[in-house]
Amino acid sequence: MSNIEQLLMDKKMKRTKARVLILKTLAKGLPLSAGEVFEAVRVKDTQLSLSTVYRNCEALAEHGLLSRSTTMSDGLTRYEFDHGTPVPHAICTSCHRIFPIDIHLEEGYKEKLSQEYDFAAADPRIEIYGICKDCQKKGN
Repeated sequence: MSNIEQLLMDKKMKRTKARVLILKTLAKGLPLSAGEVFEAVRVKDTQLSLSTVYRNCEALAEHGLLSRSTTMSDGLTRYEFDHGTPVPHAICTSCHRIFPIDIHLEEGYKEKLSQEYDFAAADPRIEIYGICKDCQKKGN
């Protein structure tokens, strides 16, 4: 049994082919919309529909195996494999490329927000928008 299948069992979810394919696809990389996940998994299973992929992404997110984010101005929900710690991303506003970055919030930021602003912070989701080097070269 694979680690993905074990994760599904641990969350008391059925180990369907669609769920395993979705998790394997998202475990490899960056946040994807349901449509992008569909394009990636239908190569391996042409019987899957977009609605099946969407429903399973939502179910996996509800059970904590995927996290949801709405990035960029397109308003699409993107799903990302939940590795246990949030991954900061840089997002190109020209080509919409998303890539992970290695930056961190200062230690004790939650306590500072609580004390200075009376704000109870949830887990952070860091998204920095700008123009990637390829688009800068193209003059976008």
